[in-house]
Amino acid sequence: MADGASLQSFMQSIPLFELVQPEQMMDILRLLRPVTFEPGQVLFHEGEPGTAFWVLGPEVEVAFSTTPKGGGRPVVVAYARHGETIGEMALVDSGPRSATATVIMGGPAHQINAVDFAVLREGFNPAAYKVLRKICMDLCTKLRATDNRIVPPSGEVISAPPLDAKPLSSPAVLDDFPPFRSLPQVVKLALAQKLKLVETDGVAPVFGEGAKGDAAYFVVDGEVTVGRSGKTLASMGKGAMFGMVAVIDNGGRSASCVTAGPARLFKLEQEEFDLLFQTGNRFAYTLVDLVARQLVEHVRGANALLPPPGQGPARPIRRPIDPKPRLPVTMDPVGAAAGEEELEVLPLYLEL
Repeated sequence: MADGASLQSFMQSIPLFELVQPEQMMDILRLLRPVTFEPGQVLFHEGEPGTAFWVLGPEVEVAFSTTPKGGGRPVVVAYARHGETIGEMALVDSGPRSATATVIMGGPAHQINAVDFAVLREGFNPAAYKVLRKICMDLCTKLRATDNRIVPPSGEVISAPPLDAKPLSSPAVLDDFPPFRSLPQVVKLALAQKLKLVETDGVAPVFGEGAKGDAAYFVVDGEVTVGRSGKTLASMGKGAMFGMVAVIDNGGRSASCVTAGPARLFKLEQEEFDLLFQTGNRFAYTLVDLVARQLVEHVRGANALLPPPGQGPARPIRRPIDPKPRLPVTMDPVGAAAGEEELEVLPLYLEL
């Protein structure tokens, strides 16, 4: 594969890097390690931790196979070829590989080690977080497709009248949401200009199933219930966040959210989140990092529910609903200790 300008042009043409600006691409190019694949070479085995990611060069072809849970011969489930990427979930976490990758046709490729990419993440490098956001968008597409195979969508669009939202009275109001208390004052000042306050006197719809996602919400006081097809799936209380996934990938809502009574919510509109993200706000980067980790976990879980090709329909979802899952993720944008309060996030399979 050529070096210099041609390599940068090639990398820019790859969908995973489409959000990275040309002037930021050099930070990614520095991580690339040229490698040569040989036919029959196994890049990784199903179940082993992810440690690297590859961009495939000319003539390279890689097959992905899984072994049925009851044993038997591995089944090829997908192929990757020139210009495609493999193993990108290793850039998010070191979780187990969902398949075995075997080289069918050899040739050149470029490798990025997960530990090297993690250095960019820890430094809040814009290029790294644009790659993470694109991974989120791709994972959302995969998860929606997988969920649709498990539970076919209803196709309904439930409309909800917009709730009144007003500017925050002062940055001090942010302390009413526990995970925001540890944020530096300069970050609070920026957030206070982007967030809006939504207040309800009783039961009120926040958004409806099937609607386009246009904002994320943070529960300051009260309770919000989540429902789909007329059934209540979960409830969320103070300290919960919901609706973030649709903001990141511009997707739709697959569940309805309704306040169960009087409530106060912070609203982060998609345009405001995009502005924070594009200007390198570390709070926005932290949210993308959090959602990426959750998406990877749920994609793996959803894939586990699918049978091998040709072996019947997917198994029904039997996942317990945890209304307030806690994540080991700090909301401190400079990486300080999380403290006593952590962000509670709606399980993303409810959001998707």
